[in-house]
Amino acid sequence: MLIDALTITFKDLRLLVRDRRALVILIALPMVIIAIVGSSTGRLRSDREQKRLGLTVEIINFDQTETAKRLSGFLAGYENVVVKQLNASPDTDDFDKLKSERPSGQVDARIVIGTGFEQTLMQLSRTELTAPETGPLKNGLTAINLHVTRNAMADPLTEGLVKALLRLSLQEAILPILAEKIPVFRGAAKDSVIPVPWSESESARKEAASDVRVYQFLVPSYTVLFVFFLVNIMGRSFIAERDMGTLRRLRISPISPSSILIGKTLPFYVMSLVQTSILMVSGRLLFGMSWGPQPLFLIPIMMCTSGAATTLGLLFSTLCRTESQVSSFGNLIVLSSAGISGCLVPRAWMPELSQKISLCTPHAWALDAYSELLTKDQPDGTLIMRCCGVLLLFSSTFFIAGLLRFRNQS
Repeated sequence: MLIDALTITFKDLRLLVRDRRALVILIALPMVIIAIVGSSTGRLRSDREQKRLGLTVEIINFDQTETAKRLSGFLAGYENVVVKQLNASPDTDDFDKLKSERPSGQVDARIVIGTGFEQTLMQLSRTELTAPETGPLKNGLTAINLHVTRNAMADPLTEGLVKALLRLSLQEAILPILAEKIPVFRGAAKDSVIPVPWSESESARKEAASDVRVYQFLVPSYTVLFVFFLVNIMGRSFIAERDMGTLRRLRISPISPSSILIGKTLPFYVMSLVQTSILMVSGRLLFGMSWGPQPLFLIPIMMCTSGAATTLGLLFSTLCRTESQVSSFGNLIVLSSAGISGCLVPRAWMPELSQKISLCTPHAWALDAYSELLTKDQPDGTLIMRCCGVLLLFSSTFFIAGLLRFRNQS
């Protein structure tokens, strides 16, 4: 049985390698589409995620003192806050203009740190620094030459949120000044190195990380999509062998139906694994995609996803009788299941009912496994293996149904 299946497998593998159209569809086309979609809409998705999860703040620092830089650093230290440094001349007219006009574009709010910011803080007493309601800060941040303006298109609550984060960051930034006003700590701040969690490249780093997160979705999503394109290719392969009479000769030979189907499925399974491996390696090399903290989990995910795709292709091949049926029904199955499962848009953007319906497709379980591995700092191995188990259940169901259908065919 095994020898018969392997003989068929090697024969079909040789035919597949010669089929350049299949190789283009399965390997070259996904890479091209991922690159095009990533460059054209990836940044839009990145911006959408940033707007949904955090703030983009523009800081113009006229003071250029250590305290002003620390303030920017602690503000940038918040996970979902992107700080953009805008250079400006110390001219008074520029200061007056920038502190009053509203920012535009993707910037939610602008913070202008005026000249004399640190000097003003140093002139305050310890009580005024620790109890702002009794000192100059009771009149607002402008009393210490900090000016906040929000984007005209931003929510009015944005300005209040930025000011709240600014006050929290200010408490951290003034610690060296406060230490100098307490005798027991005097001089300690100068002798210690207090890190500043921000640099001029911080904004670029966060934006680059945001772009990389886009490919954490795009690469596995389009990989799963094109893995299931095997449905069409397997359907055409079966019809071609049926038309040439080779499938009939196999059926009347002493080879069991299960051996025939295993032998016909394994070549596409191998090709699917090669396709997935190439796309994952390309995603890492070309787009900087991470394989997650436990990349070995990629192996069972890839194997189970390929198994579900090839057995679905097997079942589909036993149902279709003509080339036109493969083209019409195959594309319908591939595209509709990809759309409902979340391959084209994140499932989190879908209505709750659609998210539940998507679990009827193997695509959704594959995407859940990839998402858990590639987007979580500590992926849940139990969840990944549960998804793989469901994919194996899909594979078994498809193969048994295909085998029964194959046996009943005349």
